[in-house]
Amino acid sequence: MLRRFESIKDSGIFEDFRWDDSIPDFERINLIYGTNGVGKTSLARALDRLNAESGGFTKASINMSSADRANERSSSQQHDGEFDRIHVFSEAYVDRSHNFAEATEIDAVLTLGERTVEDEARIVELTDLIATTSEMVSAAAITKSAAERALHNEYTAIRDRVVSSLRRAGGEYASNSNYSTRVVKSRFAGSHSSWVCISDRQKDADLNTVNSDERQTVATKSYSLKVGPQLRDAAVATLTASPVSVVLDTLQENQSASSWVDQGRHLHEGLDTCIFCGHSLTEERKRQIERHFSDEVETAQQSVDQLLHDVRTYQGELRELLGEGTISGSLFDDLRDEFNAAHTAAKDEATELERWLSGLHDVLERKRANVLVRVDDEIVAPPVVHGDRIEAVLRTHNERVAQHASLVRAAAKRVELHLLKEAEPKIAELAKEVDGQTSAKSQLERDLGSYRKEVAALENVDGNPLPSAEVMARELTRILGRNELSFELLPDGKHYRVTRQGEPARDLSTGERTAITLIHFLERVKRSDMTHGKPIVVVDDPVSSLDSNAFMGISTYIWSESIARGHIEQVFMLTHNFELFRQWDIQIEGLPGKRGAGNNCGYASNCYELVAPHMQIRGASKRVPRFRVWPPSVDARAKVRSAYHHAFIAAVTAKEALEDDSSMERKLDALLLYPNVLRRMLETFLAFKKPASAGNFTRAMRDVGKTLEQLGYEGDADALRLQLTRFTHANSHAESPETDVAVSPDEIDTVISAVFTFMDAVDRQHFEGLCQVVGVDPSSLRLVPQLVIEVPATQGTTGVARAVIGDI
Repeated sequence: MLRRFESIKDSGIFEDFRWDDSIPDFERINLIYGTNGVGKTSLARALDRLNAESGGFTKASINMSSADRANERSSSQQHDGEFDRIHVFSEAYVDRSHNFAEATEIDAVLTLGERTVEDEARIVELTDLIATTSEMVSAAAITKSAAERALHNEYTAIRDRVVSSLRRAGGEYASNSNYSTRVVKSRFAGSHSSWVCISDRQKDADLNTVNSDERQTVATKSYSLKVGPQLRDAAVATLTASPVSVVLDTLQENQSASSWVDQGRHLHEGLDTCIFCGHSLTEERKRQIERHFSDEVETAQQSVDQLLHDVRTYQGELRELLGEGTISGSLFDDLRDEFNAAHTAAKDEATELERWLSGLHDVLERKRANVLVRVDDEIVAPPVVHGDRIEAVLRTHNERVAQHASLVRAAAKRVELHLLKEAEPKIAELAKEVDGQTSAKSQLERDLGSYRKEVAALENVDGNPLPSAEVMARELTRILGRNELSFELLPDGKHYRVTRQGEPARDLSTGERTAITLIHFLERVKRSDMTHGKPIVVVDDPVSSLDSNAFMGISTYIWSESIARGHIEQVFMLTHNFELFRQWDIQIEGLPGKRGAGNNCGYASNCYELVAPHMQIRGASKRVPRFRVWPPSVDARAKVRSAYHHAFIAAVTAKEALEDDSSMERKLDALLLYPNVLRRMLETFLAFKKPASAGNFTRAMRDVGKTLEQLGYEGDADALRLQLTRFTHANSHAESPETDVAVSPDEIDTVISAVFTFMDAVDRQHFEGLCQVVGVDPSSLRLVPQLVIEVPATQGTTGVARAVIGDI
């Protein structure tokens, strides 16, 4: 059983509601009266959404207990099993709980029951969704296939690039069948950590390695030649040396003949006659020649000869050192340029060395011709032939030959990883597109499956239990007071065929639809699952849309079903209709036992008034719903005999509140009475005074207004009548719900006083009798003398009318 609404938020005017601890708890029977706009519907909506499915329990904290006050607890914005027993009848329930089939056949088929109507509407919605989603699935399949095809084509392009570049490496790169699109996919599915882009130069070198033929090793030797410093040093020493000897007189004059004489002396050993000229060779002359060509000279000659030999040896080595470079044809292609460059550089150095050796050779030849002569030619350091670059190229070649297979594999792998890395961004983009399209298609397929499953479930589920055709017709006749509607429950158990006097009834009035739905609602409550307790029923303004003559029938029916039968644990009746409120108040009075919360016969009850006074909330004036105990006193209940009395008391209370506190909030609260409450009070008053004019407010005001002066009214009778007619008649049907469109808050006190002044002028005895019931001084309610009132323009008029109320 619900005891207090501790807090409610985000439900219409119940924006941030807090329960007033001075208000008594709810009991089994709870009667709540409130004028339009104070939040009854918002409260009903909040209670309707407390179930787990709607999730409204997160917006409310409800205090609950069992009927005997045991198990008291608070929901604290959490779901409670108590909420699943709440059944709310409201205009929203009516809207969602009945439906006429829209087919054009003659029969008027009515679907009744909140679940059944919702199910059939949902099936129609799902059918459209299934058709739309099926088309979307087909379109998504096409889009997904296109994305997959684009990705596959890119995999194929990568395969072609790898195979065309690395085919000569053999192995897995030998053909498209070996390095297939499937292989490319597996590469991209695996780790990419070893993938790296290489430079163009490295790529070209690796491709050259991959595409190179198998080679043979080449002979290696030293391609460098360096003349030792001792040759130059020895040459310089020999050239500048001069042996000590006796110079022949003839050779002194002809030094060039020295070498000839030296050669000839060996031919004349043991001879006394010269074989060349025939002259005799004396012993003295022989001694002179021997002294000229002494051992020192011979030693010098030998030194020169050795040096000449060394020079010739170097020259021979130099000629054999480099060759013509034809060996480059045997090298790997990428090594040839390096070899040729190194060979050319070495050839240039060899030319310089050859020039140096030839020069040294010529100088030594001159020295050899006459070793006694000193030769002072400058001998520079010999050039060097550097062949290490040639040797490195040849060494690299031979190493490659030995490791050719492994080098080709390594180069091919680097190129492959480069090509894969190069394609990585595009593959990632295409793969992302495929994943997105696949996900979208899968979601659509899941949605489609869910829709189909839901349709199958809805088509196989039973709807809410329907009253029999006899029960429906009988109860509707009891409520409406007429029996022109007939019902036939169709074989499917979910629909009625409705007729009015034998003809299909497709034009049910709002009141008829409300009454039919109410019958079904209470029937559903009666048959609801009571495993966890009896139902809690909330009824919001049940007579607001009914015909006026159905008022008593609907009140009696609800009372009978919710109070008299005893199958409902707790009932909340919310109404703006004071007659319904008063009727229930009287019926509560007649229940067995003591009235109120202390009733021990199972009929504990409380009555409340729901109001919405204006309050300052965070700097703004807002209407805040509040519960009040009703009646405020025992005497007040006795005084309120009808809606007329209640309206008069409400108007008096509003005026007294304005006199005590003339703040804007109190003026706005008083505006809630205007114009409907004041108009209903005047209509009832005029109907009593002028029965013939009942139903025509303007004519009744005109007829009574003409008699004001005759009745002794000393003010401007026409101005008073005009003011009240415009304020209460014209604006009571205004399209805008904003009261300040009709009356300024500053004028509401004057308007209320004008109503009291009018009633007093027309029937002072009646007016003073009402004041006596309320306990108020009549003079405090009348207008003050000579008050000027601004009368806003009504529809079809312009400007502002000014009415002067004379002395009272």
